[in-house]
Amino acid sequence: MRLAFLTPLPPAPTGVADYSVDVLRLLSSRHEVDVFHDQETIDRDISPPPFHTFRAADFLERHRERAYDLALYQMGNSLHHAFLYPLLARVPGLLVLHDLVLHHSRARTFLKSPEALAYAGDPSSATLRDAARRSIAAYEAEVAHAYPAQAGRLADTYLNTVGDLLPYAYPLFRLPVEAARLTATHNRFMSEAIAAEVPGAETARIAMPVVPGKVDPAAVTELRRTLGIAASDFVVGCFGLITREKRIETVVRAAARAAASHPHVRLLLVGPTPDRSALEARLQALGVRDRTAIAGRVSLDALPAHMEAADLVVHLRYPTARETSAALLRVLGQGRPTVMADLEHLADVPMDAVVRADVTDEEGEVTRAILRLAGRPAERMRLGRVAAAFVAREHSPERCLADYETVITRAVRLPDPPRRPRPAHWPSPTDGKMGA
Repeated sequence: MRLAFLTPLPPAPTGVADYSVDVLRLLSSRHEVDVFHDQETIDRDISPPPFHTFRAADFLERHRERAYDLALYQMGNSLHHAFLYPLLARVPGLLVLHDLVLHHSRARTFLKSPEALAYAGDPSSATLRDAARRSIAAYEAEVAHAYPAQAGRLADTYLNTVGDLLPYAYPLFRLPVEAARLTATHNRFMSEAIAAEVPGAETARIAMPVVPGKVDPAAVTELRRTLGIAASDFVVGCFGLITREKRIETVVRAAARAAASHPHVRLLLVGPTPDRSALEARLQALGVRDRTAIAGRVSLDALPAHMEAADLVVHLRYPTARETSAALLRVLGQGRPTVMADLEHLADVPMDAVVRADVTDEEGEVTRAILRLAGRPAERMRLGRVAAAFVAREHSPERCLADYETVITRAVRLPDPPRRPRPAHWPSPTDGKMGA
């Protein structure tokens, strides 16, 4: 088939970009694939034949000139995915939804638009006010479409409060799901939530492609030495974007408590760090800066060695967009013993593959897990083996490719979604089916 694949690409700071490269390498072995992105630059080594990259602005013209059999949209909860919305509205296809919650990014599209920011800079201007009002009205229209009963109060609350939990209660995925022929997710919880909110929506689950890296033990020893970690240290690692939602402070507090009884506990933080100075200050305030190694963002090639430098991984998340974390699956696939938050959408992970932390006492749960597992290497090895087997079984590249082939076939055979009322700023679909 001839496929259009629309997605952010590295170095865009979203995990979907790395995921997409892995999926593209699988699909391009069987299909003719053109990739569309909205970036000034992409990593130079990600587009060898047989797939080629283009700017998203070229998609509609290329589709008119020679129609694609299907468009695949990789959508997540960040502004790096904003360019997908008008194209999905024009050309329905397969929507791969990485986050159930899209409210944060969708609100920022309108409320942090150039018009809205210009008015904020000069609130005395009636012209700027009117331009900003159009942008705000577009946000309000999308909220009203998804949640008509709460629309006025919901938009007003979001615009006039500083709380950050409201978008999680109103995820705002309805319009893109309605615009797609089929919506694929990576966990059962998301598929069921979509089906409940958008009756009649076609949904499917697909695996992520996870391949553990081959790591020379000597390289891990050298890495630990470079990071200032002794052979006798017990290293607690966190991987992925180092943000408040990853509950890093909870992990830090737990490690500090555990260190009172186990002085060789060390922390290893690996991933992009949006506010390094704030992190450093918090580590210092909690008395653990000297026992923490901050690696920052590392390449995908270097990531497996960093994972194996950790004796125990802690992966927490709150609030959660109900996503299946690629960082978590990579850690499990690498066979690392892991403590993770006991969240409903992670029910796909077997009970015996991880230690689940009750979200009502995460700090205590993590502290106890560190103290227990630090002295039980056999239990850590068992957890790692079960975790790696789960990922190899459920998230292998072969399983991912088979799942994609199934949903692509389904989506090609499905008609475009029925015409529904949409907010005025949403484009109308193009006439005819893909490939017609």
